Amino acid sequence: MKTGFSKTILPNGVRVISERVPSVGSVAVGVWVHVGSRDEPIPINGVAHFIEHLVFKGTTRRSALDIAETVESLGGSINAFTSREHTCYYVRIRSSHLPRAMEILGDILNNSRFAPGDLRKERQVILEEIKDIADTPGEYVYDLFVEQMFGSHPLGQPIMGKQRTVKSLRRPAVMGFLREHYCSPNVLVAATGDISHRALVDITRKHFGWPAEARLKYNTVPSPPGFSIRAHADRTKQTHVCLGVPAVTFSDPRRFVVSAINTYLSSGMSARLFQKVREEAGYCYNIYSSQEFFRDSGLVCIYYGADAKYVVKAANIILRELHLLKEKLLNRAQMGKIKEQLKGSLMLSQESMYNRMNRIAHLELLLGKFVTPGENCRLIDAIAPREIRDVANQLFDRDKLVFCSLGPTKRAELETIHWSAL
Repeated sequence: MKTGFSKTILPNGVRVISERVPSVGSVAVGVWVHVGSRDEPIPINGVAHFIEHLVFKGTTRRSALDIAETVESLGGSINAFTSREHTCYYVRIRSSHLPRAMEILGDILNNSRFAPGDLRKERQVILEEIKDIADTPGEYVYDLFVEQMFGSHPLGQPIMGKQRTVKSLRRPAVMGFLREHYCSPNVLVAATGDISHRALVDITRKHFGWPAEARLKYNTVPSPPGFSIRAHADRTKQTHVCLGVPAVTFSDPRRFVVSAINTYLSSGMSARLFQKVREEAGYCYNIYSSQEFFRDSGLVCIYYGADAKYVVKAANIILRELHLLKEKLLNRAQMGKIKEQLKGSLMLSQESMYNRMNRIAHLELLLGKFVTPGENCRLIDAIAPREIRDVANQLFDRDKLVFCSLGPTKRAELETIHWSAL
């Protein structure tokens, strides 16, 4: 499959990147704004996510229904998401309709009304969304874990905000945050599919000809946390647990080694934690590990949900497995499996134009350059068992461990975990 990556920086600072995949008949295009929950002052936590919702409520030319119908009537879909570091507005559509898709994205980001009535209604929608997370303990415990991991640093704030901060958001604060962060150097247009880069640049210039402004400074790097245990009481049937450590940044070459460790621990039903904690011990139904890489920090998190009587036993098995990673070199078969899983996951994701668009956007925003999947595969192939062991020793330090639980298990019980095993 012949592909081609192109990049243009417009005079006003807006970056335009594309990856041409001529064998498909579709395109995924996203307008990325380099702002997320980590850029919010604590009193207005949730404002970036609030703005993401509000731009779909209507423009000076279209109602909320018109926005959705215009794209959907062409067989496409339009949506958005907010993360800790970015906000993305995207459309997936047939390639021939790319000009229309970009016109819609330009309309919602240039001409949204932010009407007071829409703010009142959407504020309530988001409050319900926050309640939905609170009623999903497997998700809610992760928010609590991240807050514990990063402490008072804005990275620890929930992306949606908290009930009290969202309730207090008013139009002046929303518009002030919008004016401050939605400026041309913070904007990236990324597209993947059967597209012409020149045409994409021309369309972007037409719809995002915002005046050039200075790039904003971002907040400080979070301080490493110390060892901490927190037990949040809740009347759930299970205790939901997140335990983890700070990790490396997106630009750190060790990122691939961290991904290899995460794969070994948690990729599929044959993964180490699934086999040891669920299959052999029978202590839980759900167990997995995850990773996040930010521009100046990162984390590795292991989640499981278990009956209160198994929480400590499951934790002891997990700590023992982490200790083994620090002590023993993985063998050739284990390394081969990890590498094939990583490369397979990467290459399978390339079959989705949306995934490819996300990939090139993250590379540009966090690395400032394009890296081919083949280059990544070569980096994966180069990982040695000794690197796995060395990075495991750097990561899994008892003094950095953060343990967060939500459910009936009390802190006194958690203190009986064999923490010294790590």
